[in-house]
Amino acid sequence: MFYFWWEFLRRHEGYKDCCERSGKGRYKKLYADFGDVHAYKTKDFWKWWSEKVEEDLTRGQHLFAEPAARRIRAGNRSLNDQTDGTITLSIPLEVRTKQLVRNFRDILNDHKADVAAARKVSRALYPVAAKVRLVSLYQTLCVWDVWQEHKKRKKKYELAELAGLHVNRVVNGWTVEMAKREDLPYNDIQREVRRRQTASFNRHLAAAEDYIENVARGQFPKRSK
Repeated sequence: MFYFWWEFLRRHEGYKDCCERSGKGRYKKLYADFGDVHAYKTKDFWKWWSEKVEEDLTRGQHLFAEPAARRIRAGNRSLNDQTDGTITLSIPLEVRTKQLVRNFRDILNDHKADVAAARKVSRALYPVAAKVRLVSLYQTLCVWDVWQEHKKRKKKYELAELAGLHVNRVVNGWTVEMAKREDLPYNDIQREVRRRQTASFNRHLAAAEDYIENVARGQFPKRSK
């Protein structure tokens, strides 16, 4: 997932310009965290990821790792400062520790839904925005690269072939190859397959555009509404 985060950010023209200007411009805040992603070749992703950016943290840890669990601490007596993901308790200090532990468990059991919801929320500096299959991200990236290289010279169904997109090639029980073997007309079958290829390419291209737009906002993989 994080490799594709890096790759899609490398496709953003505005961020590329920011890198060429050593972090100046609209994306300077993002640059302060991600650095010059164009200073590395594709094979050097791990070098970028493992580079130390703080005394004890690599860049990957700094950007994407969950922070250490928060500690229980004494707070104010007011309930006004209670935030999402926390429960403010009033603890009678005269109660023995074993009884307090049992009370804590009872309270957590009474708030199971809140506990479950809090544990699903990432507290990383850059949380993953959605669950997307890695193969889908790979195909989407291939579509974008093929589009950038060949969009003025080839039709979209041809680009779908170059990008390795798979579509159902069976039309009413027949494929082009089956029709050719039987020496039957296949133009309608071929036309439908090409329509499917074009539609698939357009879907992946739209996804790529969304991912690239939003990755420069620190959100990936996110589709625009």
